[in-house]
Amino acid sequence: MDSPTPRVATVDPHIETASDEGRVIADLPGLVHPGALPADLARRSMPFAARFQAILIVVMFAAFVLILQQGNKQLYQIGLPVLVVAAFLQIAFGNIPPTTGFVKSMGLLVMTWAIVAVLIVVAVRITPNLIQLGQ
Repeated sequence: MDSPTPRVATVDPHIETASDEGRVIADLPGLVHPGALPADLARRSMPFAARFQAILIVVMFAAFVLILQQGNKQLYQIGLPVLVVAAFLQIAFGNIPPTTGFVKSMGLLVMTWAIVAVLIVVAVRITPNLIQLGQ
């Protein structure tokens, strides 16, 4: 008598097995299970840009909390400029690859702020001309 054919099939028979209970990933050397980190990444420290982006998120959240509280005006006055600075830093670091090291991150930060400064200067200089065109 033949055994019944399993209703679950493997997608890649080299790395998994299948049975009626479901598919199972085989324990092969170098294979990373879903949701796990490769061993070399698990031991490595986080690059500067990724770490700084994570810190910025925490700082921005804390600044929002300081702004939203209604009990102390001094905390609001601290939170607002912190949020503005963190937002400008996030504009830059949001466009820097998370794998970037410290030196390259600082170079890209300076370049991003230079571009933003040029845009602000150009906008201020052309505003009177645009107003005249509108009249």
